[in-house]
Amino acid sequence: MDLVSLMYKYINRFINSDELLESLEELDLNNFTDEEKVSIKKLIDDIKSIKDKIPNEVDEIEKNRLEINEKYVNGIDKILQNNTLENKLKEKFLKIREGLLEDKKKVKDGGKLYESLFTLLADNDLINYYCDLLNDYELLEFIAQYISVPMPPQIDQEKFNDLVKVGIENDEREWLWRLAFNYNEKNKDFSLIEDYFIEKRDDYYLIELISAVRDDLNMKKLKKKVIATKDKKFINNVKSTLKDYEIEF
Repeated sequence: MDLVSLMYKYINRFINSDELLESLEELDLNNFTDEEKVSIKKLIDDIKSIKDKIPNEVDEIEKNRLEINEKYVNGIDKILQNNTLENKLKEKFLKIREGLLEDKKKVKDGGKLYESLFTLLADNDLINYYCDLLNDYELLEFIAQYISVPMPPQIDQEKFNDLVKVGIENDEREWLWRLAFNYNEKNKDFSLIEDYFIEKRDDYYLIELISAVRDDLNMKKLKKKVIATKDKKFINNVKSTLKDYEIEF
């Protein structure tokens, strides 16, 4: 699992190659077979070889990341200007803002260096072996460790629904919201998630879902579902909070 996590962190640019190497070299090899130890040693050597040959650079993806980061910070600042914002929501936005500012300071790999290491990790047999061992619940938990990543695991709608169902069975509402956010604008149907939040009358997570993946939702249909509950408190909470978010409903 440590290998899978390191691969995932690198391809999604949460860590750079220096941090990747450091983490690989600090792995507790007692948890691996002799054959796996050899594979890990070779992986470390291959990464070092690539780093020696290919310099790092700020590519278009990194430039876009910095621009998007600034856009999100500005957006949060605008929301925080709303004096009627609940303290719970205000604290959440402040925490996200702090994380964005810290992330902006980090040095990321880019260009051919990133592409070469991406391919090396993605094609590594040992890492792929451990990926395949994850069951649906473990995969959901793995994806939900981050609010959103640019490259979540490549899964089809059927597999996505399987993850949603196991999340519903275990009432993992935070994970379900994060699952949706990770697959925002990736042609996924989030109906099962929205239906579950409505069934539970959970206005907090329904609103979080709407704010995160609004463009992927059929808002007219969703509105009808909310109204169909005939739960005045639930309906009013949804409308009132979305108004604070400046989202028409």
